[in-house]
Amino acid sequence: MKKTLIALAAVAAMGAASAEVTLYGKLDAGVSVVNTTNAVNQSAQIGSGNYEGSRIGVKGSSDIAGGVKGVFQIEGGLGATDGSFSGFGRVATLGLTGSFGTVTAGLQWTPYDSAFNDGLENNGFAPTFAAFCTSIHCDAGNATVFNATSGNGNTKNSIQYTTPTIGGFNASALYANGGDATASASSSNYTGFGLNYAAGPVGVQFATESLKPVTGSTVNAWIMTGSYNLGVATAFLGAEATDAAAAGKSTGYSASVSVPVAKAVTLGLGYATDTQTLSGSADSKINSAGVQAVYAWNAATAIYAGYRKTDNTARDASVATTTKFATGVRYNF
Repeated sequence: MKKTLIALAAVAAMGAASAEVTLYGKLDAGVSVVNTTNAVNQSAQIGSGNYEGSRIGVKGSSDIAGGVKGVFQIEGGLGATDGSFSGFGRVATLGLTGSFGTVTAGLQWTPYDSAFNDGLENNGFAPTFAAFCTSIHCDAGNATVFNATSGNGNTKNSIQYTTPTIGGFNASALYANGGDATASASSSNYTGFGLNYAAGPVGVQFATESLKPVTGSTVNAWIMTGSYNLGVATAFLGAEATDAAAAGKSTGYSASVSVPVAKAVTLGLGYATDTQTLSGSADSKINSAGVQAVYAWNAATAIYAGYRKTDNTARDASVATTTKFATGVRYNF
């Protein structure tokens, strides 16, 4: 861990003379209690990433010619309470940017994941991940295309193009190939498209994705999220649908609100539901609700506390309930 930080600092120092290079990160540490029905539950735990995942990264750009810049970014997950470093498994990209837009290649987040996280203000207490990431739609399921260690959403060996923003609109397209062809089957591959709009108080994101595995059903999904800043509060809405052919289908909806309730204090409330069907019958229904309070101590430091409850009702009507309470500190640098 120490050697990694020294290396990152050295990269930033060496690059500063010829390029704009930034060392950045996020540390999140606190105490949490998680309990699940019919499971072995631990007592209160001190851990990392209860509100937002701890991370460290370096990003930079350098002028090439004619208004074109070369850009790069590497980012990896940290364990803020045990000193662990997962390697640069979140982002590792090289690219070009200019008036034509931006082209990046490497390990990067998909348009679907960007719409999911950015459009719904996702965090450790938001119910959307607990509800929407069902067994038939969790991107980490195909490790040759996705980086399974990251949770979900970032594709390996991918290329992505993002258009310039015009009139508040921009679009993106991404393709990744698993490189895992066999003598009888072509490689797994992934395609994703996104369309985003942001102007004034309104933000809307729409994205689709299609994952073709070497064997098994192709998974197709779409998501649409939107936000509106009312001044006294910001409202978020979301909807998603996944079709994995014989494996099943899912549909989900979410609604949440972020309300400034006092100076530097923001209260968030959210609800999400997702129904997974198999052969036309209800296979499971997930309902999740969460609440969190965040105190922005200063521009870099925030203190948080939150609670989330998730009920997973199976076909036989049995219900597995998971509750999470956590409090801690998040520091951005």
